[in-house]
Amino acid sequence: MALFRKFRTSFLFLRKPYMLFFMLYAAALSVVSGLLLPLALPNELFLFGIPLVGCVCLAPYFFALTRCATWRQASLCSVLFTLISTPLGNFWLAFFKDFALLTIGSVTFAYSFLFIGYGTVLWSIMRKKGVWRPFLVAAFWMAYEYIKSTGFFAYPWGLIVFPINTLLPVLQIADMAGIWPLSFLVAYINALVAEFFCRGERDSLPGPRARYSPARAWAFALAVVTVFTGYGLARMAAGVPADRSLTAVLVQQNTDPWESAQERSLLAAQELSRKGVAELGGTADMVLWSESSISAPYSPNKQRFESFPRRDPLGPFVRAMGTFLFTGNPLPSQDGRRYQNGVILLDAQGEVLDSYGKRHPVPMAEHVPFWDFAPVRKFFQETVGLASIWELGKEDTIFTVKNSKGEDIRFGAPICFEDAFPYICRRFVHKGADILVNLTNDAWSRMASAQVQHFVVARFRAIELRRVLVRSTNGGLTAVIGPFGEIRQSLPMFESACLAVEIPVFKEAGLTPYTILGDWFPLCLGVLLLGVLWRRSRIARRMF
Repeated sequence: MALFRKFRTSFLFLRKPYMLFFMLYAAALSVVSGLLLPLALPNELFLFGIPLVGCVCLAPYFFALTRCATWRQASLCSVLFTLISTPLGNFWLAFFKDFALLTIGSVTFAYSFLFIGYGTVLWSIMRKKGVWRPFLVAAFWMAYEYIKSTGFFAYPWGLIVFPINTLLPVLQIADMAGIWPLSFLVAYINALVAEFFCRGERDSLPGPRARYSPARAWAFALAVVTVFTGYGLARMAAGVPADRSLTAVLVQQNTDPWESAQERSLLAAQELSRKGVAELGGTADMVLWSESSISAPYSPNKQRFESFPRRDPLGPFVRAMGTFLFTGNPLPSQDGRRYQNGVILLDAQGEVLDSYGKRHPVPMAEHVPFWDFAPVRKFFQETVGLASIWELGKEDTIFTVKNSKGEDIRFGAPICFEDAFPYICRRFVHKGADILVNLTNDAWSRMASAQVQHFVVARFRAIELRRVLVRSTNGGLTAVIGPFGEIRQSLPMFESACLAVEIPVFKEAGLTPYTILGDWFPLCLGVLLLGVLWRRSRIARRMF
């Protein structure tokens, strides 16, 4: 009987027409936000996103939560929001052929399930009317994005800061605290827009100072934007000194990663390499190929590469080029039974100088926890179709090459989507990397937005660390990103081409605050909010 009463109470809106109206109204607003967020992010129509839409896309969802009478209604609206925004924002995952259902389905299900809890907490915050509500909403949204971008299952795509990725002066604050102040700012503006529609509500807190003041709230947002922009303009005007450079050829083969065509891929890479070196006058300091360009482990098969590919063998090609070759290549484990997704640096004689194995894998695709447990392995092999996994790399590697003047250039090499994780790139810089070189292959879906979304994530690393980030990819976006996140040179996507460039080494005397301190901003803001909530609870106890 108690269970029946609970069920009847939860769905009381079905018995009262006005409650049904509010529920449908809230659901419709959630759907609107679910459509606006993918539109704001980099997409096929607007490759680099729409900053203005990014500043309002969450507002309908925030306002919808104020129309919900119970946490169950709030959870329903939250699930609607994620069921629409997640597959639309990541629709390119649906083009992963046999893995389409696993990729887009698992991501959509995971975030829809998580938002049952997240939506409930956000609903409880939206119920607390008052001057602090927009601030709390923005802080919670930033905390959500921080959590989703951290750990083994991290997926730092679709963050609310990415729609404003083209506003470079505003972004420069990232060298102080990473992307999190920007995430907070954009979420705060969205919360203020939602507050505009809540303006008829009376504040539940005592005293005239507790009343929400739209003018003051917007003045605060404008002041933050002004400070961020002013800092960015001053920082960009000051510049970053460059005392060395490196001539390089970035090769974009544009081969189909779903096809097992190693010979064709190598021939294309070699032809483009020769073309790029010729554009540089016949000499280059280094040639860069993309992730997994050489699909067979190089060292155990070195003798084979003396005659493969048959028309243009790799070994003689490397010696004829007379320069460093940096390429993706599987690294065998000590027992030879497993492999790491790795990169290798070859000298002018074709000898491996150094290597690095990927340490942050794509979860449930490149690496599966408890893989050695037979039932887990059997499930993924027979049900999912995942034949094997990569072994994880053990340590960070700093590669060293010499330029034409004999100067050492040191670089770290985040593989694939490792350039999306600040902690990995920070480790390379702490170990002395002058630049970062990312070898990746995003051509699996053949969608331009997939390439650009990865690029947008990566460009923040250049700003945070004040280092040049070089991206050599299979299908795009191959580019050289400057220390302010600017695109210095790039190639069109999905074209077989090479980019002959002179890469400047921008390096300041000291490290940026973010390089030193990391993600201090979410922690400090969390402590501040706990203090505010504790003070409010003390005031409430005194009143009652």
